[in-house]
Amino acid sequence: MANEEPPFPVTIRRIVDPGAHMDEARARFGAPTAVWRHGDTARIGYGVAARLVFSGPDRIRDAAARWRALIAAAAVDSEVADAAPVAFGAFAFAEDSAAESVLLLPREVVVVREGSAHLVELPDLGSGTAPASPPHAAAFAPEDYERAVAEAVRRIRAGALEKVVLARDLVIEAPRFDLEAALDALADRYRGGWIFAVDGLFGASPETLATVTGGLATSRVLAGTAPRSDDPVADAANRDRLLDSPKNRFEHALAVDSLLLTLGGATEDLTLGRPFALGLPNVWHLATDATARIGHDVGALDLVALLHPTAAVAGAPREDALATIRALEPFDRRRYAGPVGWIDGTGDGEWAIGLRSAEVEGPDRVRAYAGAGVVAASDAHQELEETRWKFQPIQEALAAVTAPH
Repeated sequence: MANEEPPFPVTIRRIVDPGAHMDEARARFGAPTAVWRHGDTARIGYGVAARLVFSGPDRIRDAAARWRALIAAAAVDSEVADAAPVAFGAFAFAEDSAAESVLLLPREVVVVREGSAHLVELPDLGSGTAPASPPHAAAFAPEDYERAVAEAVRRIRAGALEKVVLARDLVIEAPRFDLEAALDALADRYRGGWIFAVDGLFGASPETLATVTGGLATSRVLAGTAPRSDDPVADAANRDRLLDSPKNRFEHALAVDSLLLTLGGATEDLTLGRPFALGLPNVWHLATDATARIGHDVGALDLVALLHPTAAVAGAPREDALATIRALEPFDRRRYAGPVGWIDGTGDGEWAIGLRSAEVEGPDRVRAYAGAGVVAASDAHQELEETRWKFQPIQEALAAVTAPH
């Protein structure tokens, strides 16, 4: 990797009508190349100035270093005092994955926040290649998944590890698939989630990996799941059983401990909230929020490199859980459960875990992913049911945009 990047201009200017400008950008560059939406804020990228690819165990650290080098070379002309260049990223879950880990720099990024909007413009930097097409492989059959969970429980009870998160995939045929329409459907129903599309990966993640704003870092741990019900009484009972469940509280505690061990030495004033039941349209989750102060030389990607993979998506102890995943999952997770998000030129950014997600495999086909945390008290059929709940966001979005008109 080169230590210095050639200089390049960045122009940042205010825009009054972001919708009109997005229409203009779509006419020039085509459909958005990157989308990040959360509540009333959005960052929408068009075109490709650079697509930077990373791999291996240091893929996230390498991306952080490359981003710093690029920012050092940027000549920024800005009308907006607190605005900066933006890159979007999607990283493979495993260090040996065949999937590319990517930082994507769009030619134009429309940023909407706090009732105002601005535009970030970059030239063509001539870096990177087009995304590779994902392989079309058979999905992990439900009965095989149950057998894998049962084997994981056996290993846990034998003392090999405390927890492992096992995932499965689901191939969905989606005629007339429209990614923007699917994201709109996800945003309508899962407004509290992180709605994203980066380099072929899209979804509505409920789980914050790391956000950094002006030296303040936040993270949200999710582990422990229960179904929702249309009956308010049954729904409240499901929530209360989740809060009182020794199995789910143990699973959640392992994920919180993982966060403390990872961030404890890298941050200051680390504060944990109390666990609570987070209600999403499809499931209840046990959740814990954390905040901490970080140094001026620590950016969002630095924290992402430390945190990934968390116990919420891998297990505990980490290395034993990863070895178990390699042994029992017969597929490459690719970028499912990997970090996805954005970073700007100040090091601020928002990164979620790529959950409730799918990968586009063609114009009429996507592959969705879902996982469940397995501990000694797990039941194989119940963990399979949990994955079915977690497939719902993608299935609902695709049903909404592929139904006959």
